[in-house]
Amino acid sequence: MDLLARLGLLGRRVLILHHDDLGLTHAQNSAYQALGLPTGSVMVPGAWASGVKGEDLGVHLVLTSEWPAPRMRPLTEGESLRDEAGYFPDSLEIVWERARQEEVERELRAQIEAAKRLFSPTHLDTHQGAVLRPDLAEVYLRLAQEYRLVPLVPESLEGLGVPPAFLPDLERLLARVPFPRVRFLDAYGLPPEERLGFYLDLAKLPPGLYYLVHHSALPTPEGRALPDWRTREADYFALAHPEVRRVLAEFHPLTWRMVRDAL
Repeated sequence: MDLLARLGLLGRRVLILHHDDLGLTHAQNSAYQALGLPTGSVMVPGAWASGVKGEDLGVHLVLTSEWPAPRMRPLTEGESLRDEAGYFPDSLEIVWERARQEEVERELRAQIEAAKRLFSPTHLDTHQGAVLRPDLAEVYLRLAQEYRLVPLVPESLEGLGVPPAFLPDLERLLARVPFPRVRFLDAYGLPPEERLGFYLDLAKLPPGLYYLVHHSALPTPEGRALPDWRTREADYFALAHPEVRRVLAEFHPLTWRMVRDAL
């Protein structure tokens, strides 16, 4: 599907700027409000999920809980989705090895239904790419169609850490989806001191549809309880920088709500 043609944006640089992990901490939610950028997605099992208010919010579907604290638990009773203490597993490898498809579907459906009671979702994405096991990706895409939500579908699977054994089935599945595929950009793996340069270099991108994910959080004691707090603060300070705002203004801004309405 050529979404840009449908929107009259062929030949333009178009950007969905997306705030990940909302609902995880108060620092994360506060950064969303402070930056004033509309698009983000909420971790419904997170302790602060009910504190997120916005016009373009999606469901950040959770199947892993990788930090020592805060830990997150499933909303359903699926045994294959829990560790010995009842929390989501702390790694993708465990999820991909143990998760039963039918229990994943019940859990993802429960998270979407819970999100609908908190806000009006526009889209779906997934924490750590946990649905990239092919049978789970099928559930993810089917639920998106059922709930009339736009799923995040990357243009390329390269660099996303997908096991080689998953790639053939995933590519066949994604080739058939009636959803736009976006060029995925994420600075999370870069050192925090390189974050400002990463955002300024967006000025060099050619025309296309880009999905830029960030994990901005305010510099608070609560936010700094996460092991990766430096990268979250680096996102926040970079996106608040006037030169980065100037670069972002050179793109045509797009929200998932606009994409959903176009579809």
